Amino acid sequence: MAAPESPSLILFSGLAADADVFSPQKIAFPQLVVPEWPTPQVDDSLDTYCDRLADELRSHENVIIGGASFGGIVALHVAQRLKPLAVILIGSVRSPEELPRIARFCRLLKPVVPLIPGRLLQFCCMPLASRFGRYFAPHLSGLARQFRNSDPRLFKWSLSQLLGWKCTPAVNCAVYHIHGDWDLALPIRYTRPDEVIAGGGHVISLTHPTEVNRFIQSVIDQTVARE
Repeated sequence: MAAPESPSLILFSGLAADADVFSPQKIAFPQLVVPEWPTPQVDDSLDTYCDRLADELRSHENVIIGGASFGGIVALHVAQRLKPLAVILIGSVRSPEELPRIARFCRLLKPVVPLIPGRLLQFCCMPLASRFGRYFAPHLSGLARQFRNSDPRLFKWSLSQLLGWKCTPAVNCAVYHIHGDWDLALPIRYTRPDEVIAGGGHVISLTHPTEVNRFIQSVIDQTVARE
């Protein structure tokens, strides 16, 4: 009897981040695809944006999708359209109710998001994203590195969608969630993860690749066993 074929794997990076956030996973899982973030159209909502993403990825069959941070939210919305075998959330949330209180409070500030001086903030993040920052503030440094390399326009659009997120996606597959207990962006106390990484911050795909890769492999194994 032939061994079951390993499913395809698609992971979305965090808030306007690039594929580098999954560098350790790309080594461990040769089948991994990390889509680039398409440039949002002027009138794009999260739903219309995910419609286009799903259309671009529809050729992938027998697939597990997931994402880190905002990428996990996108993965849940895309899952409604692609019907994957499973969804993996990495330092993300399942519903708007799991967002921290500060994010829910900041919904009132959504209209001013386009006015954020993205390039200036990226410049200010450079010290925190440096080797010095990694040593003295490793949890914040990961966030700073992710923000420093982002497209400011895409970042502001993503932030606006996050602040306006109100509907929990209904998916017809298992959802697996791994989270760091030192996540400052999406604190673990508001979430219900299946696995907790001790000492893990918000960018656990980079800072704790062994644990994240093991979790992904366990999801693949469970999914293949069910097929």
